Amino acid sequence: MKIIIIGASAAGISAARTIKEMEPNTQVTVISKDDCVHSRCMLHHFLSHQRDEAGISFVDEHFFEDNNITWLKNTAVIGLNTAAKAVTTDDGQELSFDKLLIATGAAYFVPPISGLREATNVYGFRDLKDARLLDTECQSAKNAVVIGAGLVGMDAAAALLKRGLKVTVIEMMDRILGLQLDENSAGSYQQLFEDRGANFMLAEKVVSVDLDETGRGKTIHLASGRTVPADVIVIAAGVRPSFAFLEGSGIATDKAILVGDDLQTNVPDIYAAGDVTGLSGIWPNAMKQGRIAAFNMLGQRLFYDDRFAVKNTVNFYGLATLSLGSINPPSDEHCDIILREDHNSYRKIIMKDGHINGVIIQGDIGGTGFFQHLIEKQINLGSLKKDVFDIDYSDFYAVDAKTGEYCYAV
Repeated sequence: MKIIIIGASAAGISAARTIKEMEPNTQVTVISKDDCVHSRCMLHHFLSHQRDEAGISFVDEHFFEDNNITWLKNTAVIGLNTAAKAVTTDDGQELSFDKLLIATGAAYFVPPISGLREATNVYGFRDLKDARLLDTECQSAKNAVVIGAGLVGMDAAAALLKRGLKVTVIEMMDRILGLQLDENSAGSYQQLFEDRGANFMLAEKVVSVDLDETGRGKTIHLASGRTVPADVIVIAAGVRPSFAFLEGSGIATDKAILVGDDLQTNVPDIYAAGDVTGLSGIWPNAMKQGRIAAFNMLGQRLFYDDRFAVKNTVNFYGLATLSLGSINPPSDEHCDIILREDHNSYRKIIMKDGHINGVIIQGDIGGTGFFQHLIEKQINLGSLKKDVFDIDYSDFYAVDAKTGEYCYAV
């Protein structure tokens, strides 16, 4: 059987590894625009010179050779013929397959702001190509502007500060890391960044960018009337799943590739995993999706069940935070907020009708992984007599006397 995997990031590599572990004789071809396998979660370590390119790879140096996987690097897929079961590449190849996995990820999005899309010194921070270009810019730039204060934007800001640049972060929300954290936990990180020289412009919107005579952005204008000088601009204001090559293929999409619980698209034998599906933007989930897609392409029947609990782990300057579920409930939704805070930690649990909907734990996050299980399974805690912050797995599992299997104790 011939399997083609488009994309060499978390989902694609995970699938390739799983296929070769399960059925070593399966012919696997990985096609990717990249020339180096790398973790995008580690790009800030490359840009800050804490690691080199080899140091941000998550596979062995000879991964493809050792596993007898064909890797077409620096290659883009530009077309898919589902009837003929073949893909077309930008270098003129037409490659047939029995099963196909689309793991092309997502690309950064440049908002349609006057001057921003035209400026030649505007970069994303999604892959190694972006980081290499920014690395070159850092050799001469003094003022860096990061547009967007989510995880990617803050990773970029941390790396640019490490390189000695003056960094300004512009964010439309009233706090940084707004999708992951509340005002309190986000404020702790903002202070750490400010202590290292970062400047934040929150609840602000970029309206235009002035270009110099060479086409580089030099001044950013904000809705408030303020201006910010810029030698280099990093866009971290959102991403879009990458599937333009599917046009005319018949693959169902709606802002992302639509898949079932088995990660198969509407076309038999064609699967998708990772950011291109819009299911989850975090690395462990993409790896899991790749494994599940691999098993299903090999004829097994597994399902992806992590669609509901959003999980993020944040760590800047030694301060760790775990964020789970819905941590910003609508203002008109009645929820119980339970807080525990001291000089070492901040803990917040959001409950509704006896169920945990969201959790923020900042400081010591050890032994807290079971909260994700409670959110996913929507286990009712109404009968629990303990403090919600003191619960652990032993409060929820008992051994069934008849089957000998673990079951819920409450």
